Amino acid sequence: MRLIMLFASVVINLILTGTVFVNLNIAGIAPDLLICTMVSIALLEKSMMGAVVGGICGLAFDIMFTGIIGSYTIPLFLTGALLYFTSTQIRYMDNYLIPFIFAVSAYFIKELFSALVVYMLGYSFSLPYMLIRYILPETLVTGIFMLVVHTIFRRIYSSPAMRPKYIDDIKKLL
Repeated sequence: MRLIMLFASVVINLILTGTVFVNLNIAGIAPDLLICTMVSIALLEKSMMGAVVGGICGLAFDIMFTGIIGSYTIPLFLTGALLYFTSTQIRYMDNYLIPFIFAVSAYFIKELFSALVVYMLGYSFSLPYMLIRYILPETLVTGIFMLVVHTIFRRIYSSPAMRPKYIDDIKKLL
């Protein structure tokens, strides 16, 4: 059941991010639903599943929207892995502040990784202009949108079917 729900979240991310949010943006600014999903999974599971979801969605975005494999996959997977390593160090879990901070930080880091990939591909762009015009406003919108997404994922993860099997095995050993 857990894998079916994670697969459904990947499909929903692909549909909403690839089609709906592209057309519902305001002045070119739209929330990044995938970052919100990755942060929620990383904070709730404390596993690499957030990075795996980010890598799968990034690969699907690369196949569907770009001709270069890795322009979405690499930044999303690296951001998801960084989320995992950071979330395992946090003991206190706030309902709103920690997810907001993680989403804002993850989006900013993903955009910096994306800028590095674009620079390595040889394209020219102005990082200060992109930072002021797109990255900082989208970071704020993604952080606000994260509050809604994390509330939904907390409700989904409260179901016993969403608990990873290995968590119960570890608790039995302890």
